[in-house]
Amino acid sequence: MFEQFMNLPTVETPAAAPGVRSRRAAVPVWLRRLIGVAITLGIFVWISRPIVKNWDQFKTHVWQLSWGRFFLASAMFAGFLFVFRSLCWRRILIGFGHRLPVAASTRIWSTGELARYLPGVIWQVVGRAYLAKPYGVSGSVCSTSQILELVLFLLANVLVAITCLLWDGTKHLHGSARGWMFCAMALVPVLLLVLHPKVFYGLVNRVMSRLGKPAVARQLGFGILAGLLIWTVAGLIWQSLAIWVLTARPLGLQFTKWWVVAGAYSLAWCAGFLAVWAPGGIGVRELVFVTAMEFVLPPAVRQQFADPKALLGFLAFLSVLLRLWATCGELILAGLAYGFDIKGAMGTGDTPRQGQ
Repeated sequence: MFEQFMNLPTVETPAAAPGVRSRRAAVPVWLRRLIGVAITLGIFVWISRPIVKNWDQFKTHVWQLSWGRFFLASAMFAGFLFVFRSLCWRRILIGFGHRLPVAASTRIWSTGELARYLPGVIWQVVGRAYLAKPYGVSGSVCSTSQILELVLFLLANVLVAITCLLWDGTKHLHGSARGWMFCAMALVPVLLLVLHPKVFYGLVNRVMSRLGKPAVARQLGFGILAGLLIWTVAGLIWQSLAIWVLTARPLGLQFTKWWVVAGAYSLAWCAGFLAVWAPGGIGVRELVFVTAMEFVLPPAVRQQFADPKALLGFLAFLSVLLRLWATCGELILAGLAYGFDIKGAMGTGDTPRQGQ
């Protein structure tokens, strides 16, 4: 899998006769996609059912949602994506010897993020590598930077989820949320090992050698990686404040309980990321968010809902709303990035091969 990820931007399809072997190879791919679609649709049916059945019981909470708060929270999320994610990827590229302009790197990063909603995992990788190529960034270096960025972001989400939900997670979480919680806890030592420079670059250069490509010469030290991890965790706290701004009024959630939505959303993101069959984690992220929130909400919030089914329906509604919120923030950032780098997007601006 790692080799395929590294080799995606330059992969070529052989012209050999397809024959029976090619047809057999295509069947598992088709079957996996069908199963993935079926699972995603089944999850959405599960999410939609309590919304439809219990709408009358929680609709008053829905009317408490504010469009002003929605767009404020979306703008906060766009700021999070720019400051804590796009610039993090740019810093990694600088460590590899490529200093891209801020506007260009933001445009490339945001385009790749939107591409993850397409079926298959290749479009985010190939798209970013293709857009970064005019700036002198090779496909292998771009893929390596993405792997490093994603490992850092996954570890940051795992740490936030465990920190916020460890007490409630081990006592009250049930079902899929409990399973994902233990999965997140098990990921911590694995991700820390992968992030160790000797392990990470040793694995990368070994794959490069097998693919017939040059080794990664410039490397980021442990101090820089640790700093980027702390920076990303700080960004997730800002992201959680944006979620609190959106959900606090209808839930009646006090500011001191912001960690509830922080832990639930980070755990849900981890689940959606690891669910490789679902583009952008669609369905899985919503399922885990609902099940986590259902068991970690403070008693004062639960008492606002006369029927537990009404609470379940409203949480399901919020999970879908948060998907729209995140997409809105991504579109805001992409729109601004293209606006500030319209020449680069049109291919008419300067694209230094080794931006100094």
